Amino acid sequence: EKTLQTERDLINEVDVLLGGRAAEQVVFNEISTGAANDIQRATDTIRKMITAYGMSGRFKNVTLGKSGQGYGFGPAEPQLVREYSEETQKYIDEEIARVMAERYKSVVALLKKHRELLEYIAKYLLEKETMDGKEFEEIVKAEAHAKAIQDASKPAAKKSAKRV
Repeated sequence: EKTLQTERDLINEVDVLLGGRAAEQVVFNEISTGAANDIQRATDTIRKMITAYGMSGRFKNVTLGKSGQGYGFGPAEPQLVREYSEETQKYIDEEIARVMAERYKSVVALLKKHRELLEYIAKYLLEKETMDGKEFEEIVKAEAHAKAIQDASKPAAKKSAKRV
């Protein structure tokens, strides 16, 4: 497991976490409670990016709060003391909502673009129940290869149509 994560790594993690909810939207045009835990984890990741990792536009390279923990009784304790203004809290809340909306829109667009692949993977999972990373990568690479072949054959088809 990686101990160092770049901003891009964290955004990618958020995208993955939003994938289930976005897939519901794309396939069923409806959302459910099924992605609640993933949404919480995505929200927490973005909050940490802003408050703990100094990855926000306004507070670049600044940590907001000492450690993100309440009174230091462990990770499960709520934050009981805020070390920044209500204005800053408002910014944090708005920035979390903005980034979540931006990433969700991006993931929905990606899934719509690759709808056939999404449906193929869903059918595969219904049959096999699980898929490891290598299998997933092979399926995605195969789809990209098939599209490249299809795109390469389009100019040839246009040329032969002009000759007729």
